Amino acid sequence: RPFIPKGSWEWHACHQHYHSMETFSHFEILDAKGNRVVEGHKASFCLEDNDCQGVDPHYDCENYGDQGITAGCKDIYYYNIDCQWIDITDLPIGVYTFKMAINPEYKIPETTFENNAALCVLHYNEMQAVINNCTLVRP
Repeated sequence: RPFIPKGSWEWHACHQHYHSMETFSHFEILDAKGNRVVEGHKASFCLEDNDCQGVDPHYDCENYGDQGITAGCKDIYYYNIDCQWIDITDLPIGVYTFKMAINPEYKIPETTFENNAALCVLHYNEMQAVINNCTLVRP
């Protein structure tokens, strides 16, 4: 569940709804020396039970409902939700490390944080960006 009460959530004009956390996920691209060359973040949209396996969903954001993710459920964000990108306009062609971290500030209690980030190889050639060879790590 979000760690701040509903009355403190922030309005985001990009999505036209409230966000319960400013940084729910963090994205960064690192060069071969480990220097951050690009970064971005995703504010929380609606923490809810989208896909549950063996448990009943408990959280639903409809009508400003309570937010949270029940153990055994997933909250799925698809690629087409606006305002969740990382701008690579000025990124030179090359091979980089892409890191994506969920709950990077450890504000949502979890059983483990060991699988909350992924380090991946990013191949960029101005026509496409390909991410592969990912490893789960701690944020």
